[in-house]
Amino acid sequence: FADIQGFTKIAEQLEPEALVAEIDFCFRKFDHIMDRYGIEKIKTIGDAYLCVGGLPQGERGEAKAVVQAALDMQQFLAEQAKLRAKTDHPIIRMRIGIHTGPVIAGIVGIKKFAYDIWGDTVNIASRMEPASPA
Repeated sequence: FADIQGFTKIAEQLEPEALVAEIDFCFRKFDHIMDRYGIEKIKTIGDAYLCVGGLPQGERGEAKAVVQAALDMQQFLAEQAKLRAKTDHPIIRMRIGIHTGPVIAGIVGIKKFAYDIWGDTVNIASRMEPASPA
């Protein structure tokens, strides 16, 4: 789980179109990072980004790939912060929660099918995110 820190303040500073453009810019970069490491993006939930390693089939080294992807995400945001410090664009920081273990994956419902994941592993990663440094 990755979540933008202080998103409400950022949203108050930007027009809606600019806010969507900021999120899109970051999440597109994150999508490229996930592709580099073979990680599955599950979904975005507002300003949160959820992904998982090892699906559809668990493989050795997936935990390392997820951690490296998280570090790359933070590095990208740090580079952007340096560039943005000289402009009026908001500086975006994220908190990231990671956990390993089994998950249940699948599609539920009859409209707007979306692949999703559930289980204690997901819940613990979600709870770790707010406690992590940005």
